[in-house]
Amino acid sequence: MAERRKLPLLVGAAVVLALIAGGIVAYQVFKPKAGGLAALPNPAVVAPGPFRTAIGDDKSITVGLEVTSLAKAPVTIVGARIVPPVGLKAVSLTTVPAGPENEGFKLTGDLPPPTAVTLGPNDRAVVAARYTVDCAVLLASADPLDERIFVTIQVGSEQREDELTAPVVGPDANPVPWLTATARRACSPGETPGSPEPTLPG
Repeated sequence: MAERRKLPLLVGAAVVLALIAGGIVAYQVFKPKAGGLAALPNPAVVAPGPFRTAIGDDKSITVGLEVTSLAKAPVTIVGARIVPPVGLKAVSLTTVPAGPENEGFKLTGDLPPPTAVTLGPNDRAVVAARYTVDCAVLLASADPLDERIFVTIQVGSEQREDELTAPVVGPDANPVPWLTATARRACSPGETPGSPEPTLPG
């Protein structure tokens, strides 16, 4: 009799376990999928390089940094923001696509106006900025402040600001942030302003 009573209990337990397993599978299949910005990696845009620089004859520097989308869906860069070291005053900042349409876009001359750039997976854009350099203030600074770069991305009506890793120059033991290194070149007596500079990545 005891064995007969155990059999319904075992069957009931198996049914309960099957129902639980089925519920878990159904939840995984039909649970709401994250969309919009929540579905993107963070950051969704990175700056693996390269970057280009130009030095003007008025103690100005211009930099162009290539950025790449890591998102699997299209994202739009609608703005950029750079925190420069002391001694640099912003003149202009823009974002443009990196492609054949900008093969002639140089770091000299007027920078194009900022525009929203939509990137597909692994697509690239260029963040370009120009600064005037106060050499006395720059060179008096013992240590460069942390330079920071941000891009504002948009998916649908949602926006967020992603921070990029700022490039550095020099040996690993003593790297110098990119803007500081370029500004120091502009303040170097041996630097020749107005020399031809390469175009941004095409």
